[in-house]
Amino acid sequence: MSDIGNKNEYLGFKEVVLADNEMADFYQRLNENVFDSLINEYLVIKNETGEIVDKLRWRGDKYTPVVFKDIKNEIMGVIKPRNPQQTLAIDMLYNKDITIKALTGKFGTGKDFLMISTALDLINSGKFEKLVWVRNMIPVKNTKEIGFLPGDAKTKMLPYALILADHMGGIDGLSFQMSQGRVEIENLGAIRGRSFQNTIIICSEAENMTKEHIQLLIGRVGNGSSLWLNGDYRQIDAKVFERNNGLLKAIDKLKGHPRFGYVKLLKNERSETAAMADLLD
Repeated sequence: MSDIGNKNEYLGFKEVVLADNEMADFYQRLNENVFDSLINEYLVIKNETGEIVDKLRWRGDKYTPVVFKDIKNEIMGVIKPRNPQQTLAIDMLYNKDITIKALTGKFGTGKDFLMISTALDLINSGKFEKLVWVRNMIPVKNTKEIGFLPGDAKTKMLPYALILADHMGGIDGLSFQMSQGRVEIENLGAIRGRSFQNTIIICSEAENMTKEHIQLLIGRVGNGSSLWLNGDYRQIDAKVFERNNGLLKAIDKLKGHPRFGYVKLLKNERSETAAMADLLD
Protein backbone atom coordinates (compact mmCIF):
# COMPACT_ATOMS: atom_id res chain seq x y z
CA MET A 1 0.00 0.00 0.00
CA SER A 2 0.94 3.60 -0.55
CA ASP A 3 2.66 5.23 2.41
CA ILE A 4 3.94 8.71 3.19
CA GLY A 5 7.21 7.08 4.22
CA ASN A 6 7.72 5.84 0.68
CA LYS A 7 9.86 8.44 -1.07
CA ASN A 8 8.64 7.22 -4.46
CA GLU A 9 5.00 7.82 -3.60
CA TYR A 10 3.18 10.29 -5.81
CA LEU A 11 1.67 12.95 -3.53
CA GLY A 12 0.27 15.27 -6.20
CA PHE A 13 2.89 17.85 -5.16
CA LYS A 14 6.63 18.27 -4.68
CA GLU A 15 8.41 20.38 -2.10
CA VAL A 16 11.66 22.05 -3.14
CA VAL A 17 14.09 24.27 -1.23
CA LEU A 18 15.73 27.00 -3.29
CA ALA A 19 18.48 29.47 -2.47
CA ASP A 20 17.91 33.07 -3.57
CA ASN A 21 19.96 32.71 -6.75
CA GLU A 22 18.23 29.41 -7.62
CA MET A 23 14.86 31.02 -7.08
CA ALA A 24 15.72 33.95 -9.34
CA ASP A 25 16.83 31.53 -12.05
CA PHE A 26 13.70 29.39 -11.69
CA TYR A 27 11.33 32.34 -12.13
CA GLN A 28 13.07 33.18 -15.40
CA ARG A 29 12.23 29.67 -16.66
CA LEU A 30 8.60 29.10 -15.69
CA ASN A 31 7.84 27.64 -19.11
CA GLU A 32 10.44 24.90 -18.56
CA ASN A 33 9.66 21.74 -16.59
CA VAL A 34 12.64 22.25 -14.32
CA PHE A 35 11.51 19.75 -11.67
CA ASP A 36 10.13 17.06 -13.99
CA SER A 37 6.60 17.68 -12.75
CA LEU A 38 3.64 15.77 -14.12
CA ILE A 39 0.72 17.72 -15.57
CA ASN A 40 -1.38 19.16 -12.70
CA GLU A 41 1.30 18.29 -10.15
CA TYR A 42 1.90 21.09 -7.66
CA LEU A 43 5.19 22.63 -6.60
CA VAL A 44 5.65 24.02 -3.09
CA ILE A 45 8.69 26.28 -3.00
CA LYS A 46 10.54 26.93 0.26
CA ASN A 47 13.46 29.21 0.99
CA GLU A 48 16.55 28.07 2.85
CA THR A 49 14.93 28.77 6.21
CA GLY A 50 12.08 26.39 5.38
CA GLU A 51 9.48 29.10 4.85
CA ILE A 52 6.96 28.48 2.06
CA VAL A 53 7.29 31.33 -0.43
CA ASP A 54 5.16 30.11 -3.34
CA LYS A 55 2.84 27.39 -4.64
CA LEU A 56 2.61 26.60 -8.35
CA ARG A 57 1.04 24.01 -10.66
CA TRP A 58 2.67 22.53 -13.76
CA ARG A 59 0.10 23.07 -16.52
CA GLY A 60 1.99 21.13 -19.17
CA ASP A 61 3.49 24.21 -20.77
CA LYS A 62 4.42 26.32 -17.75
CA TYR A 63 4.23 26.66 -13.97
CA THR A 64 1.20 28.71 -12.98
CA PRO A 65 0.55 30.26 -9.56
CA VAL A 66 -1.93 28.79 -7.11
CA VAL A 67 -4.40 31.56 -6.36
CA PHE A 68 -5.49 31.54 -2.72
CA LYS A 69 -9.22 30.97 -2.52
CA ASP A 70 -11.75 30.63 0.28
CA ILE A 71 -14.78 28.35 0.05
CA LYS A 72 -18.14 30.04 0.50
CA ASN A 73 -20.47 27.63 2.27
CA GLU A 74 -24.06 28.70 2.95
CA ILE A 75 -24.13 26.61 6.14
CA MET A 76 -20.55 26.81 7.45
CA GLY A 77 -19.75 30.32 6.25
CA VAL A 78 -16.38 31.21 4.73
CA ILE A 79 -13.93 28.30 4.89
CA LYS A 80 -10.19 28.99 4.69
CA PRO A 81 -7.51 26.35 4.05
CA ARG A 82 -5.68 25.44 7.22
CA ASN A 83 -2.43 24.11 5.74
CA PRO A 84 -0.52 24.13 2.43
CA GLN A 85 -2.01 20.86 1.16
CA GLN A 86 -5.55 22.10 1.77
CA THR A 87 -4.69 25.20 -0.28
CA LEU A 88 -3.56 22.95 -3.15
CA ALA A 89 -6.67 20.78 -2.77
CA ILE A 90 -9.01 23.77 -2.99
CA ASP A 91 -7.19 25.03 -6.09
CA MET A 92 -7.64 21.60 -7.69
CA LEU A 93 -11.31 21.28 -6.71
CA TYR A 94 -12.15 24.64 -8.31
CA ASN A 95 -10.18 23.88 -11.50
CA LYS A 96 -12.86 23.37 -14.19
CA ASP A 97 -10.40 21.69 -16.57
CA ILE A 98 -9.74 18.82 -14.14
CA THR A 99 -12.71 16.46 -14.33
CA ILE A 100 -11.45 13.56 -12.19
CA LYS A 101 -10.17 14.71 -8.80
CA ALA A 102 -8.81 12.67 -5.90
CA LEU A 103 -7.91 13.43 -2.30
CA THR A 104 -6.36 10.94 0.10
CA GLY A 105 -5.22 11.26 3.67
CA LYS A 106 -5.92 9.93 7.13
CA PHE A 107 -9.07 10.78 9.07
CA GLY A 108 -9.38 14.42 10.08
CA THR A 109 -7.39 15.85 7.17
CA GLY A 110 -10.52 17.37 5.60
CA LYS A 111 -11.18 15.20 2.54
CA ASP A 112 -14.99 15.15 2.75
CA PHE A 113 -15.18 18.58 4.34
CA LEU A 114 -13.34 20.25 1.46
CA MET A 115 -15.12 18.30 -1.27
CA ILE A 116 -18.65 18.77 0.05
CA SER A 117 -18.16 22.46 0.86
CA THR A 118 -16.62 23.21 -2.55
CA ALA A 119 -19.31 21.21 -4.36
CA LEU A 120 -22.09 23.15 -2.64
CA ASP A 121 -20.40 26.44 -3.52
CA LEU A 122 -20.11 25.42 -7.18
CA ILE A 123 -23.75 24.32 -7.27
CA ASN A 124 -24.91 27.53 -5.58
CA SER A 125 -22.98 29.57 -8.13
CA GLY A 126 -24.57 27.70 -11.05
CA LYS A 127 -21.46 25.84 -12.22
CA PHE A 128 -23.16 22.47 -11.66
CA GLU A 129 -26.77 21.39 -11.19
CA LYS A 130 -26.45 18.82 -8.42
CA LEU A 131 -24.25 16.63 -6.24
CA VAL A 132 -24.56 12.85 -6.41
CA TRP A 133 -23.12 11.11 -3.34
CA VAL A 134 -22.01 7.54 -4.03
CA ARG A 135 -20.91 4.95 -1.47
CA ASN A 136 -20.00 1.32 -1.65
CA MET A 137 -21.95 0.13 1.39
CA ILE A 138 -19.13 -1.83 3.03
CA PRO A 139 -19.37 -2.18 6.84
CA VAL A 140 -16.38 -1.17 8.93
CA LYS A 141 -13.93 -4.05 9.29
CA ASN A 142 -14.48 -6.34 12.29
CA THR A 143 -17.90 -4.90 13.09
CA LYS A 144 -21.26 -6.65 12.88
CA GLU A 145 -24.08 -5.33 10.76
CA ILE A 146 -27.15 -4.33 12.77
CA GLY A 147 -29.50 -6.27 10.53
CA PHE A 148 -32.04 -5.43 7.89
CA LEU A 149 -32.85 -1.74 7.69
CA PRO A 150 -36.49 -0.87 6.94
CA GLY A 151 -37.58 1.63 4.33
CA ASP A 152 -36.79 2.38 0.70
CA ALA A 153 -33.35 2.51 -0.87
CA LYS A 154 -32.78 6.17 0.07
CA THR A 155 -33.68 5.49 3.70
CA LYS A 156 -31.22 2.59 3.80
CA MET A 157 -28.49 4.85 2.40
CA LEU A 158 -28.94 7.64 4.95
CA PRO A 159 -26.65 6.12 7.64
CA TYR A 160 -23.85 6.13 5.04
CA ALA A 161 -24.54 9.75 4.08
CA LEU A 162 -24.58 11.37 7.51
CA ILE A 163 -21.33 13.18 6.72
CA LEU A 164 -23.34 15.06 4.09
CA ALA A 165 -25.82 16.05 6.76
CA ASP A 166 -22.97 17.28 8.98
CA HIS A 167 -22.12 19.88 6.32
CA MET A 168 -25.72 20.78 5.43
CA GLY A 169 -27.16 21.71 8.79
CA GLY A 170 -28.19 18.22 9.86
CA ILE A 171 -30.66 15.65 8.52
CA ASP A 172 -33.28 18.34 7.88
CA GLY A 173 -30.80 20.33 5.81
CA LEU A 174 -29.82 17.26 3.80
CA SER A 175 -33.48 16.35 3.27
CA PHE A 176 -34.18 19.88 2.03
CA GLN A 177 -31.30 19.74 -0.45
CA MET A 178 -32.57 16.38 -1.68
CA SER A 179 -36.14 17.69 -2.02
CA GLN A 180 -34.80 20.55 -4.15
CA GLY A 181 -33.05 18.08 -6.46
CA ARG A 182 -29.62 19.46 -5.61
CA VAL A 183 -28.38 16.34 -3.81
CA GLU A 184 -28.84 12.63 -4.53
CA ILE A 185 -27.45 9.72 -2.55
CA GLU A 186 -26.79 6.48 -4.41
CA ASN A 187 -25.47 3.01 -3.69
CA LEU A 188 -22.59 2.06 -5.98
CA GLY A 189 -24.46 -1.08 -6.98
CA ALA A 190 -27.36 0.93 -8.42
CA ILE A 191 -25.58 3.32 -10.80
CA ARG A 192 -24.70 0.99 -13.68
CA GLY A 193 -26.28 2.27 -16.88
CA ARG A 194 -26.76 5.81 -15.59
CA SER A 195 -25.13 8.92 -17.05
CA PHE A 196 -24.91 12.11 -15.02
CA GLN A 197 -24.94 15.49 -16.76
CA ASN A 198 -23.74 18.77 -15.15
CA THR A 199 -23.18 16.88 -11.91
CA ILE A 200 -20.48 16.54 -9.28
CA ILE A 201 -20.21 12.86 -8.37
CA ILE A 202 -18.53 12.46 -5.00
CA CYS A 203 -17.39 9.02 -3.93
CA SER A 204 -16.32 8.92 -0.29
CA GLU A 205 -14.41 6.02 1.30
CA ALA A 206 -13.12 5.09 -2.17
CA GLU A 207 -10.41 2.93 -0.60
CA ASN A 208 -13.20 0.32 -0.45
CA MET A 209 -13.50 0.04 -4.23
CA THR A 210 -11.89 -2.17 -6.85
CA LYS A 211 -10.47 -1.07 -10.17
CA GLU A 212 -13.70 -2.21 -11.81
CA HIS A 213 -15.74 -0.06 -9.42
CA ILE A 214 -13.70 3.03 -10.31
CA GLN A 215 -14.05 2.26 -14.01
CA LEU A 216 -17.81 2.02 -13.52
CA LEU A 217 -17.85 5.44 -11.84
CA ILE A 218 -15.73 7.08 -14.54
CA GLY A 219 -18.14 5.72 -17.12
CA ARG A 220 -21.02 7.59 -15.45
CA VAL A 221 -19.40 11.01 -16.04
CA GLY A 222 -21.47 12.74 -18.71
CA ASN A 223 -21.25 16.19 -20.28
CA GLY A 224 -20.39 18.95 -17.84
CA SER A 225 -19.82 16.50 -14.97
CA SER A 226 -16.89 15.73 -12.70
CA LEU A 227 -15.93 12.74 -10.53
CA TRP A 228 -14.42 13.42 -7.11
CA LEU A 229 -12.85 10.52 -5.17
CA ASN A 230 -11.49 10.45 -1.65
CA GLY A 231 -10.21 7.81 0.72
CA ASP A 232 -7.70 6.61 3.30
CA TYR A 233 -5.71 3.47 2.51
CA ARG A 234 -5.33 2.78 6.24
CA GLN A 235 -9.09 2.19 6.52
CA ILE A 236 -9.56 -0.59 3.94
CA ASP A 237 -12.34 -2.83 5.24
CA ALA A 238 -12.05 -6.02 3.15
CA LYS A 239 -9.22 -8.15 1.79
CA VAL A 240 -10.42 -7.77 -1.80
CA PHE A 241 -9.55 -4.06 -1.70
CA GLU A 242 -6.04 -4.84 -0.51
CA ARG A 243 -5.49 -7.07 -3.53
CA ASN A 244 -7.37 -4.87 -6.02
CA ASN A 245 -7.53 -1.26 -4.88
CA GLY A 246 -9.25 0.95 -7.39
CA LEU A 247 -8.34 4.28 -5.81
CA LEU A 248 -4.65 3.42 -5.73
CA LYS A 249 -4.82 2.11 -9.29
CA ALA A 250 -6.60 5.24 -10.53
CA ILE A 251 -4.00 7.56 -9.02
CA ASP A 252 -1.15 5.48 -10.44
CA LYS A 253 -2.61 5.21 -13.95
CA LEU A 254 -4.16 8.67 -14.30
CA LYS A 255 -1.43 10.86 -12.75
CA GLY A 256 -0.12 13.25 -15.37
CA HIS A 257 -3.34 13.19 -17.42
CA PRO A 258 -4.54 16.74 -18.17
CA ARG A 259 -8.02 15.90 -16.82
CA PHE A 260 -6.79 14.36 -13.57
CA GLY A 261 -5.75 16.02 -10.34
CA TYR A 262 -4.65 14.64 -6.98
CA VAL A 263 -3.44 15.88 -3.62
CA LYS A 264 -2.52 13.89 -0.54
CA LEU A 265 -3.54 15.72 2.64
CA LEU A 266 -1.01 15.27 5.42
CA LYS A 267 -2.20 17.06 8.55
CA ASN A 268 -5.06 16.17 10.89
CA GLU A 269 -7.10 19.33 11.39
CA ARG A 270 -10.02 17.84 13.31
CA SER A 271 -8.94 18.32 16.93
CA GLU A 272 -6.02 17.67 19.25
CA THR A 273 -7.95 14.79 20.78
CA ALA A 274 -8.82 13.21 17.40
CA ALA A 275 -5.14 13.37 16.46
CA MET A 276 -4.38 11.09 19.41
CA ALA A 277 -5.72 8.17 17.34
CA ASP A 278 -2.37 8.17 15.55
CA LEU A 279 -0.62 7.34 18.82
CA LEU A 280 -2.15 3.86 18.66
CA ASP A 281 -0.27 3.00 15.44
